[in-house]
Formats: sequence, C-alpha cells, structure tokens
Amino acid sequence: MGEIAPLSFLMREVFAAEESESLRGGKGILLMDVRRIAQEMRPVVYQAGYIAMSHFRHVKAERKADESYVTAADRDVENFLREEIQRRYPDHGFFGEESGQHRMEEPEYVWAIDPIDGTAPFVFDMPIWAVSVGLLRRDHAAVGFVYLPVLDEMYWAFDGGAAFVNNREIRVCEPVEMTEKTTIMAPSAALNGLTTTFQGRSLSFGSAAAHICYVARGKIHGGVIESIRLYDIAAAALILKQADGVMRYLSGKEVDLWELIDGRKIAEPFVFGHPHNAEQLRAIISKKAKD
Repeated sequence: MGEIAPLSFLMREVFAAEESESLRGGKGILLMDVRRIAQEMRPVVYQAGYIAMSHFRHVKAERKADESYVTAADRDVENFLREEIQRRYPDHGFFGEESGQHRMEEPEYVWAIDPIDGTAPFVFDMPIWAVSVGLLRRDHAAVGFVYLPVLDEMYWAFDGGAAFVNNREIRVCEPVEMTEKTTIMAPSAALNGLTTTFQGRSLSFGSAAAHICYVARGKIHGGVIESIRLYDIAAAALILKQADGVMRYLSGKEVDLWELIDGRKIAEPFVFGHPHNAEQLRAIISKKAKD
C-alpha cells in the first residue's frame, strides 16, 4: 500500500470499541481519566500516522551520533505530537526520541514517544514501522498506542481495560512448550549477544513496538529484546500487559518503565509473552560471557 487513505477513512468507527463489553475494570476516577485520554488521543495518533505516510517512500535518511537513522518524518511526527499534547495536557511531561525531555519537573503524567519506531524499515520502504505513543502515570503505564500506518493496524490499550488491534480485543497465546515448533520475535543483534538453546523460528521486523504487539496479538509465542529505551516500549508494554502478557529481565525482575524515565537504556535483555512462555525463554537464554 503506497498511499494512505484519507484521515476520515482511517478514523472509521474510531470510538466503537470504547463501548464494547470487553472494557474491563472499575469505574474509579483513574480509570475514567485514562479512558478519556485514550479516547481523545486515538484520533491524534491516526493523524500522526497520516503525517508519517506523507513522507513514506520519499525521504532522505540521515545518521545520528549513534549511527541510527533519522528522517524528516521522525521530526515532523514528533513535533506534531508534542504540540498536540502540550495544547491538550499542558501539565504533562514529554519524552521524545528526537527532541528529548520537556516539562519533566516531577510531573504526574509523562508521554514517551517514538515517532517512527523502525526508522530503518521506513527508510528502506518496508511496511513494518510504527508510531509509538505511551503515557505513564507516576510509576506505571496508563495509555498506549502503537499504530502501523501501512497496514492500518492500531494497537491500543489503557490501564484497566483490554488490549485491542483496531476494534478487536487481543490476548497473548496460550502457554506452550518452547520447542522447534514455536516462533519468537528476536532481532539478530539480540541473539548475537546471547546464548540460547532455543531451536524454534525467530523473526525480526526492525520495530521493537511491533514485535511486542505481535506477541500481544497471540500469533507469536514470545520474544526477547535488548538495548532499547523507554520511548521504544512504553506504549507496547501496556498493550502486552492488558493482553495478559509480561516483560521480564533475564534476571527475573519485571521490567519497570519508570526506571527508564531518565533516558537510560535497559540494563539487560528481557523476554516477553505469556508468563509461562516468558519463563521458559528466560530459562534457556543467557548473556554471553565476556572474553
């Protein structure tokens, strides 16, 4: 799909799922607050995807100091999201991959944004890249959107509700034995730095957020990720959680997003998926010993 449909088409039935019986949780102030924010921001994320698609297949890539790619699309999408968030929620903090941190003096809410998660696939005209928009409230994820515009797939969730792709509820797959018949999401860079006895198939599409969402969707049995920052996973982490999945470091500790609020990379690789599958992966994966 080379061209995106008009925004009005992308937003079809945009609020239908909010009224679904699948929405779980109590009717407390916090639930209603994050639900309202999710309702308000979902069309904004669609619009961000529309902006990204206006650049797709005709951008010039640049290299950042760390040798990763950046494009005008990254900057335009992040600037749009930052302006929209500042206008709607002036007291919220903002942490974007391209522009850094804004209004971070002890905010109750912080938005963590990766405008194009998977810039390398984006640069090479491949379809698996995403606009990732996550909201943290104090020490936990509150709202998450991962939108893949080329596929028109919107993964989203809010704390206390279910996880969805577009308007269909999703859950991680049932527990399985991690044999040669199973499939995980695992970038080659991650596997190169790890020792594992896993004999199944591994897939990688260049977007950590998409990897986590595909596991949350229930088609992939688990995954492993290393060397990423908060904005890469803030949205997808909540989607996975609301789909009954977990993210655990190889040491066994649950991934704490708030620990990454200062911009540091994760300290060690983590596995993710159904709790049973994640524990199996953790048992058969370890970091390679340094020479």
